[in-house]
Amino acid sequence: MDEHLIINLRVADMRYPLRVKREAEEAYRRAAEEIDYKLVQYKNYFTGTSDRSLRDIDYMAMTSIQAVVEKVEHQMRAESFEVKIKSLTEELDAYLKDKVK
Repeated sequence: MDEHLIINLRVADMRYPLRVKREAEEAYRRAAEEIDYKLVQYKNYFTGTSDRSLRDIDYMAMTSIQAVVEKVEHQMRAESFEVKIKSLTEELDAYLKDKVK
């Protein structure tokens, strides 16, 4: 059985057929829903100025920036935890070496 399937996601009134792994289907569907939700939020909050109204691409850019910032924040937190875990492991190793002596 093929581990991939083609799903159709609708984002910003556009349909996107994607080939994804079966186990990732739900994540892709949720991501599309989240993108649409954020697009609506930005469209309701930011209308642009009288000189220049915002276009769909502007709202997509805002949504993309927010998503990438959230990803980077998660990565930074994970790196911080890794440093702390390494420090605690070294401290525990030193303590155990002193106890063995």
